[in-house]
Amino acid sequence: MEQLHSLAARLDASAASIAAAATGLDGLDPGTGGFAADTPGRVGELGRLLHAQWSAALAARAREAAVAGARLAETASTLRIVGAGYAEADDAARRRLTPEGS
Repeated sequence: MEQLHSLAARLDASAASIAAAATGLDGLDPGTGGFAADTPGRVGELGRLLHAQWSAALAARAREAAVAGARLAETASTLRIVGAGYAEADDAARRRLTPEGS
């Protein structure tokens, strides 16, 4: 059961890393200036469109990462429950198979 608990701990760590990465995606937006969106004319228009697309993509990736992190955390929790069930079954079997008074 120790292997299940170890795997659960690693999944929890991965979930935390993914959650941190999801929140860090906001820092990847260079702002409208990074796309020349403040420039007049067609270049500025294109820059605004590109910035909007970039921002939408970052937001979508952040949501996806948050969902993936939550799924990993849920999987870790499930592994702990399964491990506890296996441990209980092993203990029950050991009690049945161990002669009384031994």
